[in-house]
Amino acid sequence: MNELKVKKDFTDIYTQESPCGYLKEMDRLGYSISDSTKPLYNTIIEQLKKKLSRPVNILDLGSSYGINSALIKYNLTMTKLNNFFLRRVEPTKKETKQFYEKCTSNDNMCFYQIDISDEALKFSEEMDLCEKGMNVNLDNKKLKLLESLPKIDVVIATGCIGYIGYMAFVNLLKVIKNREVDSMESKTKYNSPIFAFSILRMFDMDNIEKAFEIYNYSIVKSDIKPIIQRRFSDSKEKEEAISILHGMGINTKEYEDDGNFYADFYIAKSKN
Repeated sequence: MNELKVKKDFTDIYTQESPCGYLKEMDRLGYSISDSTKPLYNTIIEQLKKKLSRPVNILDLGSSYGINSALIKYNLTMTKLNNFFLRRVEPTKKETKQFYEKCTSNDNMCFYQIDISDEALKFSEEMDLCEKGMNVNLDNKKLKLLESLPKIDVVIATGCIGYIGYMAFVNLLKVIKNREVDSMESKTKYNSPIFAFSILRMFDMDNIEKAFEIYNYSIVKSDIKPIIQRRFSDSKEKEEAISILHGMGINTKEYEDDGNFYADFYIAKSKN
């Protein structure tokens, strides 16, 4: 069974100018993983802030409407976003801009975002949720656009792993390796970025782990308990997801059987 075909297709809500449709559907399904991963990302970012004499540069894969940057850079929660965007009358762009401007921004970090939705990226840029948004197919070997980015310190992904596979990581890691080589030739210091991401338990990590190992990264699954992503949209989604997990030899008794998708959290660091 194809794991991607199991999950409900949300393409229509990712391609609207406003995040209201996306947030409405995620709220209906009890989407909460961004709240859960926020402190994990913050821990990594805080450690890097102590070492760097500049803002921490964060690359967010599958960034959608800049949810991660809203939660981390502006110290928001999914509840606060929902309370603003899911009012009876949809907020205007001006009201939305004012909403973010009233939040306390952490200037010690800069977000760069990758997504397949031009509309979501445009929204994020207009609301200053990122320095730059890029519509990039990470499975494409030619990632020239990424070479124009400043030095990236952390690469994060919440919920998109599975939709993007190991080839995306291979291509990203190639860009990083090329930068390392260039820095060695120019005798400048280049610290490879830390990768931190969540992935649903029903997705096989074997090829992704191999990709990191090939590029001399150590990758470990966090010892925290699996994190709830969202409720299953219907009984069919639940049954098919659990069937895949059982086929992988994964016990769902304390997790997916309760009606939710669960994800594990991974961290990868260069061995250099």
